[in-house]
Amino acid sequence: MRTSEEKMLAVEAWRTSGLSQNEYCKTLGVKRTTFANWVSRNRRKQAVPNFVRVTIPPVAISTAVEVIYPNGVIIKA
Repeated sequence: MRTSEEKMLAVEAWRTSGLSQNEYCKTLGVKRTTFANWVSRNRRKQAVPNFVRVTIPPVAISTAVEVIYPNGVIIKA
């Protein structure tokens, strides 16, 4: 059984190896489906959070706030 750190290091080594997953798995002695699960878990751990807390300081005058996402979605408050 490999530790989480060993799996993460193996995934990072594969990414820089230039090998396909099949080739890398043969050198590592791991089934490709097992390694694919490691890659998937590693990707989720490195994913950017979907939500970011935004704090708006209180102001004396009511001010509109607008958030514009890269995909064009606009939120006005």
